[in-house]
Amino acid sequence: MLDSKLVDRLRLAREALLLVSQGKSERSAVSRIASSDPQLRHEKSSALALVIDTVTKLDLLDRTVQTTFPGSQFDKRSLALFRLAAHMIFADNTNSKADVIRALRKISSGLESPRLEHLLGHLVASGPPNASSGMSETERVGLLTHNPPWWVSYCFYHFGRVTGLKILSSPARPRYVRVNPLRNRGRIRLPLELRKNSGQLVEADSGIHLLTGSPSILAKYFEKGLFQVQDFASFLAVKAADPAPGDDVLDLCAAPGGKTATLAQLMKNRGRIISVDYSRNRMASWRSETERLGVKIASPLIGDASNLGLNSDFDLVIVDPPCTGTGILDRNPRMKWHLSPKLVQKFSLLQSRMLEESSQYVRPGGRVLYCTCSLTLEENELVLSKFLSAHVDFEARPILEDFGSPGLQGQNNCRRFYPHRDRTAGYFIARLERTQS
Repeated sequence: MLDSKLVDRLRLAREALLLVSQGKSERSAVSRIASSDPQLRHEKSSALALVIDTVTKLDLLDRTVQTTFPGSQFDKRSLALFRLAAHMIFADNTNSKADVIRALRKISSGLESPRLEHLLGHLVASGPPNASSGMSETERVGLLTHNPPWWVSYCFYHFGRVTGLKILSSPARPRYVRVNPLRNRGRIRLPLELRKNSGQLVEADSGIHLLTGSPSILAKYFEKGLFQVQDFASFLAVKAADPAPGDDVLDLCAAPGGKTATLAQLMKNRGRIISVDYSRNRMASWRSETERLGVKIASPLIGDASNLGLNSDFDLVIVDPPCTGTGILDRNPRMKWHLSPKLVQKFSLLQSRMLEESSQYVRPGGRVLYCTCSLTLEENELVLSKFLSAHVDFEARPILEDFGSPGLQGQNNCRRFYPHRDRTAGYFIARLERTQS
């Protein structure tokens, strides 16, 4: 008997994979398809996990398809089906191979059927391709860990082979939630009615909990704004900035609002936050999120963080610039297949411009909090070194000494976080203070 839930899951995953190949994120692609077809919504969570797993292994899956059909070209829709088929046949899942094959046939078109049957026969008979002895070491490690060879070389060179392998092979990091005192009577403790489920919420820091169970237990509390999903390293970045009630704060690249809300919490909703982002759509998300979380002191500003043209100065400027995202590839695997050394340099230049621009708005005695969710030195220590060399009135201050690891290349006052070591996103955090003058 055909498993209708499996069919729905594969149909949703296939359509989402098509959108991912067109540039959508994994999460937004699944949400878009699920919202357009009510029949598929019940498989949204499992389909998202399937899409992420499939995109993570695109190198292996594409190698398999190319081996099966040497020299053939496919439209993106068919390629999404073939990638999904290869992943499902190779995966160790609870469904029998026979059930998977029947479901894949169900979601394919008549024109695709002959090639799908040929692919399925090859997959079942041959299994996944092995790393070839003719490959270089970086190519072989890349295929085994599902990473581009250049990124393998980068990690080996800068972090050493042992640590590099751990970075390349990091398991998916856990999820964290922040208790929001702005909607919880000023408290960072779990609401009373949730304490019976405290075994699924393990405290990692004041108000931050590691979510070990199903997020469904928190659904109604999320709706009320009592919780915010936030990576631990992201929370620590705001904590390192040391915002205080009454501060004037400039929050750059602020959407979708996670750091803005944490700032408002630590400032006890007293003071002023100007939140800047370039995108109207992202700022719409910022408005929804800050309203849900009870933020009263933040105002949105749509603008270019590398060319603001403001006439104010601030106690604190948060610079969380666009980056390559090499610290969050576990949940955004599509990003790694578009990465290149050239892209790293492009982001590094943008980050330097943003940091330079932001420094103009820091009053004497004020501070800049610079952070990225990237592991590359070009986007972190090298940006800081260049800035500090040109600005003798700024100094990097010690932060978060009980968390993470010191920065590299002499930037010991900064902190690095590694997914395999810290169970967080890969993160870099630095606090620069402007000397009194």
